[in-house]
Amino acid sequence: MDDGGSFRAEAHEGGRVHQAGRDLHITYGGPAPEASREPDGAVGAGAPPTPEELLACFADAPLPAHVLDPRAPAAVALPDPGPAPEAVAAAVGALAGAAVPAASPVAPEGTVRSPVRCLRPPAARPGGPARPALDAWAAALLDRALLRSADDAELPLFAPHVRALLWRSGATLPEPVAAARRLRDGYERCGAYEAALPFAERIVVCPAGAGLADALAHGRLRVRCGDHAEAEAVLRPVLARADAAATARGLTLAGRTGPSLGELLRENAEGPFTGKLSTVDGDVLVQAADVLTVLAEALHGRRRYAEGERLLHTATGLYWRVLGAAHPARILTQLRRARSRGRQRLWTEALVLLRDALTFRDAAALERDHPRAAALIRLTHAEVADEAVRSLAEDGGGRTRAVGMFPAPVVRFLDATVSRPPKLTPADADRLATEAAEACERAYGPWHPRTRTARALVARREASGE
Repeated sequence: MDDGGSFRAEAHEGGRVHQAGRDLHITYGGPAPEASREPDGAVGAGAPPTPEELLACFADAPLPAHVLDPRAPAAVALPDPGPAPEAVAAAVGALAGAAVPAASPVAPEGTVRSPVRCLRPPAARPGGPARPALDAWAAALLDRALLRSADDAELPLFAPHVRALLWRSGATLPEPVAAARRLRDGYERCGAYEAALPFAERIVVCPAGAGLADALAHGRLRVRCGDHAEAEAVLRPVLARADAAATARGLTLAGRTGPSLGELLRENAEGPFTGKLSTVDGDVLVQAADVLTVLAEALHGRRRYAEGERLLHTATGLYWRVLGAAHPARILTQLRRARSRGRQRLWTEALVLLRDALTFRDAAALERDHPRAAALIRLTHAEVADEAVRSLAEDGGGRTRAVGMFPAPVVRFLDATVSRPPKLTPADADRLATEAAEACERAYGPWHPRTRTARALVARREASGE
């Protein structure tokens, strides 16, 4: 599913808990098994670095103090012997400290949260030959601090330091790319898409960031920023790579991607249908579905609705097969299919898809387990309902297309007598918009772009007076 911030946000919280436990193990139970391995680039680095050399790797900007917490060097893969903890503590203690005002990157101007205690590292690294290990260790400290940070207001404080390391040595080292990836995901999670985009662009040109997931994240941020033509140019090669990865495993993204009739009869119709798929096969297909979904969003932004709807059809089948019909990714993709069909004035088909998607929604369980995904489902449902009510009132019942050997009048008759899609009223659209705005504010916060979109939808409904 293309709402990368939603599921990554949940993984972020789980990662923070895991890291806290790992730090306790290192502090009280001895070093982790990988602690004796030097980071890439440390080979031939010479004598262990002094604390001052390590501190000079950071940018000349306020640095959150917990990056250089006394437990931090023990929690990352620093070489042994490295700087003595006492020496590091003394060097950190000599730095100037101050409380720096901080605010969420998407908050209105003038909004300030609790100040963050920061240190001021030396202005720049002294001249001389570069030591890649220094940058790797500094990036590992930033990566750990970003993982443990739960406050989006700290992201702008980390950005100058991650940028300095990534632009200086990220092309050859994996550690700065890992820190930049975490910062990019943090910005995306809170809705600061424009701030995340430069990091995404830089990551994909680094050898350590040349994977399909990073390319997909770059394309997704392009879509979020409204650069739909650029997003399509980025995502077409990504889709080709996803297709090649599936082909290499004997899978296909073309033709039938959902369950067969036999599987529907033998198994639970909600799925998933993974009996013939390995775990890796499932991951490959889900990643391909993610690419198809984001590319369809780019095409939707370019008003190529029919082309985007075909991609969403394939993605829906992949999600159904691997994740099951009740998974938020499948529900969202089906709702977006309904939106694309509505934009083509195929409202009878759109409302049938809408009913199909919401049949599998257990709202209470979904909001408990995936609150951000549940809010996005509510928002997408409300947007489709608003468009349906306005379009049906202004343009009538919409058009009907022929299917196979059946002409459009026959299909229209069958739709009216068999499908019986639910009739949406202005009151339904008003209620859905209000519920979506409340859910987005709870799940995303008051300043996230999705919350602003939901509020704008409520305002539009109120102004229409329907």
